Formats: sequence, structure tokens, C-alpha cells
Amino acid sequence: LAVLLQAATNVLNDAEDALTRADDHAASGASLAMRRQWISPSQAHAVAAWLFALAAALGLAIALGAGRPALPLLGLVGLVAGWAYTAAPLRLAYRPFGEAASALPMGLGIVWGTAAAQTGSVPTSVFWAAAPLALLTAGILHANNARDRSHDAAVGKRTLATRLSPDAVVTEFRLLLGAVPVVLAVAFITGGLPWWCLVVVVPALRAARLTVGARRDLDGRGWTMLLIGCVKLHLLTGVTLAAGFVLSSVSW
Repeated sequence: LAVLLQAATNVLNDAEDALTRADDHAASGASLAMRRQWISPSQAHAVAAWLFALAAALGLAIALGAGRPALPLLGLVGLVAGWAYTAAPLRLAYRPFGEAASALPMGLGIVWGTAAAQTGSVPTSVFWAAAPLALLTAGILHANNARDRSHDAAVGKRTLATRLSPDAVVTEFRLLLGAVPVVLAVAFITGGLPWWCLVVVVPALRAARLTVGARRDLDGRGWTMLLIGCVKLHLLTGVTLAAGFVLSSVSW
């Protein structure tokens, strides 16, 4: 379900950015299929609509099968957020709300929804596990927007990075990633996460190290490398947390 929603949002994002020429520069990492015209924006819109429809059908089936009638409401929020991320009239990614619009559904929403579908009540440990993933998701998008800052401003894409000074852009990135080890430390101190999850300290320390790489004179390639680093950290954090939860559930 999460993969379908993410795929639908990404395809729609590529289509809208192609129409607005937001990704019409070398460093943007735009869709190769769109650049080489293997698929048109209208075709991409159709693909996105089908993916959203499949996600809605699967989400409804999961909710009914799990006996959780309230879950479709969360799914509806996810669908609306995915569509409104780049599509008119909201175009959240074109405003200073892009980080929040991606971090909340992909960080908190997916993790919380997965737990809600399997348990009668969602434990607080789910929030503590989701929070660092939300921060890293926001970090990924912010690194992307920092890289595209000049071009976005030229095409009218008013992301948070275009509104901040170069120093503030760096500060935001450092705050997002620096908050990851802080949140995890609070989680362990307060008992919010099982001790088996302590292996997540490894990506948490790497997140702290990654903040050093952000500088005001960083070029597009430099921000791309930070973006890739955030993606790897997001994956490693999710895997280590999941492994910790599995180990904590085993009777040793």
C-alpha cells in the first residue's frame, strides 16, 4: 500500500514538474522517461490515477480485513496528500509546506497506519519509531530543494529553501538531521523504544555526522550527495528499528 501511494505521488510529481518546467535543469534528477519523452505528462497523470485507485482499493481491503473501519480515513488523508503534493490547486511542494507534506504521511502516517492495521491500539513506541523517519524524510526533500533553490525561484516554485537565506538553508538541514539522535536519545531514556532497538544508534550517529557536510557554498552535486546520504540513512534507520522490534518480541 505504501509503495503504491509513493509510486503514484512520484509519477504525478514528475508529470507536474514537467508541465511547470520545475525540473528543466541538469542537476534536478528529473524522470528519465519524461526527459526522453517515453511518456507524456497526460499519460503520467493516467498512470498516477491508476496507482492511486489501486492504493485505495488495497487500503479498503486491509481495513475491512483487519476490522478497522476508521483506517480508511487515514488512507483518504494519504491519498489527498499525495495528490495535492504537486497537483493543482494546492501544489504543496511548490510552497513552504513541502517538507511537512512529505514527512507527516511518509514518516508518521505509514508507520502509524501499519501498526493500527495490526493492533487494537497503537503503542507510543510507534510514534518514537516514526519521528526519526519523518525527520529524515524532511531532510531528503530539503536537500533536494536546497540543490534546486535558484532554478525553483526562477520558475515560481516557492519552496522553503527559496525563501530562506543561504545560511538558514544550511541551518534547517542541520536541525532536521541533528534532531534524529536527540529524538532517539529521548525515546530510550523515557522507555519509548525497546532496548533491542539500540542498534539504531549507528544511523543516528551518521545523521549527526552528515550535518557537517552542509555548507552555504555547497554546489548542486554537494547537495545531491547529502540527499543520497539522507536516503541511505532513512533506509538504515527503518531497517534497524524494525529489527529491534522483532528481536524485542522474541521470548529469549
